[in-house]
Amino acid sequence: MTHNHWQTYTDIVINAPVENVWKVLTDWNNISKWSSTLVGINGNIHHKGKVIISYLVDGKTFDTPHVFIYEEMVEFGWSDSMEGSFKGLTDNHRFRVEKISNNQTRFIQSDDFNGLGNKDMSAKKVANLTVKFFPTFNRELKDQVENKKNSYNTL
Repeated sequence: MTHNHWQTYTDIVINAPVENVWKVLTDWNNISKWSSTLVGINGNIHHKGKVIISYLVDGKTFDTPHVFIYEEMVEFGWSDSMEGSFKGLTDNHRFRVEKISNNQTRFIQSDDFNGLGNKDMSAKKVANLTVKFFPTFNRELKDQVENKKNSYNTL
């Protein structure tokens, strides 16, 4: 790892079929009802579409434009230059589902940060800040999918 490339990786096993996990994860209209960190994905939600990703950090919402990466039933995310305080960095964020068995799914959330950034916001600092939020999102997704009373269960 060089001084300007930092990777983050988290995963969690969800006790549900991959189809159920994907259905909850990509229900863009309801993500803010269960996620306390990723509160919106709006725009052209297709591969290479322009979207606005909305995060909630310390009670404040941040809206960030991205070019969407989307592969049905596999992953979604973005990989492009960051703006504002994060100028000089590239963000390569992925949300991925992998079938373990008919009733278990591995959810992976990863990110790569590249670039020099600036004195206040280096790739290392951004990686260390964002990885703190990933386990929260992962647990919230797991709880939402495994909740037998929700309407996402297809079995």
